[in-house]
Amino acid sequence: MYRCITKINLYNSAILSKKCEPLTFLTNSRFLQTETNYNIKEQVFDGRPLYLDAQATTPLDPRVLDSMLPYLTSFYGNPHSRTHAYGWESEEAVEKARTQIANIIGADPKEIIFTSGATESNNISIKGVARFYGAKKKHVITTQTVS
Repeated sequence: MYRCITKINLYNSAILSKKCEPLTFLTNSRFLQTETNYNIKEQVFDGRPLYLDAQATTPLDPRVLDSMLPYLTSFYGNPHSRTHAYGWESEEAVEKARTQIANIIGADPKEIIFTSGATESNNISIKGVARFYGAKKKHVITTQTVS
């Protein structure tokens, strides 16, 4: 895998330069093979401190960046806006992605739901369970863990 840095002219979306370098990740197996008693603050991987705060941000696979770049720079229409070409292009891209994901995991594209993040996903799941069991008068208990 490679990390590619692409410089873009924000005015006309022209690609100014693209530089790629090998990308390495600390895999779970390598992480688990390390000593159990060590100070994480002192750990370095490829000359950089380990990044373990992946709740909101994670390393972006270069293939994802390459696929998303046109939609971040040129085709940025709202996929729910069906009255103009920008919306049509974006909707087509979203539906193509939905179908690709469904094919990979053996699902129906109608079963793939895109959300804005973990909170929205959790809320949809909890509300769905609550509605499903609502008529049966079961209790749905949720809890929050504190770190």
